[in-house]
Amino acid sequence: MKMLVSTTSRTLLVLVFCIAGSASAQPASINAEQNMDLGQVIELLRQQQAEMASQRKLLQAQSEQITGLKHELDSLRGPGAVEQAAQAQQAQVATRPVEEQPAPEILASDTRTKQQLDAETEKRVSDAQVDDPTQDLLTRLPGAWRLPGTDAAFRIGGYVKSSAVYNQDPLAIKDRFIVGSIPVSEVSESNPQAQSSITASQSRLNFDMREPTKYGILRAFIEGDFAEDNDTFRLRHAFGQWRQVLAGKTWSTFVDTEASPEEVDFEGLNGRVNVRQSQVRIMPTLGDAYQFKFSLEDPNPQVQNGDGVTRMPDIVASASFQPNARLHLRTALIARQIRAQQSESFGRGVEKEYGWGLSLSGRFITPRFGERDSLLFQLNGGSGIGRYINDLSSVGNFDGVFNPANGELELFDVLAGYASWQHWWSGTLRSNFTFGIVDVDNPGFVSGDAYQRTMRFSSNLLWSPTPRINLGLEYLWGSRENENGADGDAQQLQMAAQYSF
Repeated sequence: MKMLVSTTSRTLLVLVFCIAGSASAQPASINAEQNMDLGQVIELLRQQQAEMASQRKLLQAQSEQITGLKHELDSLRGPGAVEQAAQAQQAQVATRPVEEQPAPEILASDTRTKQQLDAETEKRVSDAQVDDPTQDLLTRLPGAWRLPGTDAAFRIGGYVKSSAVYNQDPLAIKDRFIVGSIPVSEVSESNPQAQSSITASQSRLNFDMREPTKYGILRAFIEGDFAEDNDTFRLRHAFGQWRQVLAGKTWSTFVDTEASPEEVDFEGLNGRVNVRQSQVRIMPTLGDAYQFKFSLEDPNPQVQNGDGVTRMPDIVASASFQPNARLHLRTALIARQIRAQQSESFGRGVEKEYGWGLSLSGRFITPRFGERDSLLFQLNGGSGIGRYINDLSSVGNFDGVFNPANGELELFDVLAGYASWQHWWSGTLRSNFTFGIVDVDNPGFVSGDAYQRTMRFSSNLLWSPTPRINLGLEYLWGSRENENGADGDAQQLQMAAQYSF
């Protein structure tokens, strides 16, 4: 820098002398003196350029030396230092307020405004399953603030939801659509009557904390709603997550939240795998397109004519393939030990059987009908997995049953699934058309009024005037058929208003 200053000073002096000399010289010699002065100036400028080039080379060499020293320092710290530094940098981004987050890039071919894109991005974030630990939210936490004196980010979230339910036909629970509870006999005074309800018990509240550590990002999440009797609080999720390791209560690894249709009904699909339970899980990744999960989960076996005995955990493994935002495929396996104690009429002996289950699910965009339209599906089958199937879990005790003749434990074979299509009428208006089925292969000794098959259809219209408001109207139809062939059906209409925070 000193060299550059001295060179510039000499140049200025020469220019001053040139101007002074030209002002005091005789007219006859002006051109010659100007030519001589301009030549000197050009020469000095050339020298200055050469010196600046030399300075650039020197700065480049010094930068390379600094980079080499940094690599040596990282190697002395340990093999995980670089990764830890990157994670710490990501965590700093996560703790910024949402308005400081980098805005999505606007392509030249995109005619939407930046405000529209920002609104759509916020909507996608708000629609994400924040209670799903598989979501990539460890490096982005909109709406969070930094806890004073720490590097942790903390966010309070949830929503207020009010639902109005009109039942055309009698159901066991009036504020949701449980297909397995549809009566199959003629309505009489002893049967439940059709009822309607308005409730806000489905509202949720959650707390989410992220903190960067030298071993990776730490997450703690807890969520509950008020869906217990008399609007009492109910725990939905409570887990801690560190890198690819999770412990606590959350969605089972057998559940695929990415392939769940959007519905108004709080109960959800009859044929969907839908259970939250305590577990220990690891989630290794292989590249950007593949994700694997392995977990040991609370078995909580549910049997008829007896009581489940928890001994061995359920073993669940799943693999997901998602090469891009348009395609998601997933398969999951479960192995269970169903252990149960007989009722008093059978002598209270303990029996055990081994169950298994397989699930295949997916979601893919169908651009033929619309850029945002998508098709979702799930197919589930196995023996002794009734507790994992939504409708069977709501009815209860469909893992196995004790044979009243000999006291032996037998498992229920189950086949269940659904298909759903989502169509976007506009940027804020959409509909979902969903069909689900559950089929149970009962042992030969069960009574004629035993659950054999249910079917469920729903269609809705959802509107989001702002990213934090969802308004919905949904029609539902369902039918139940028993082992002896008797059947019944029911219809329901639901309206809901949901306000997220």
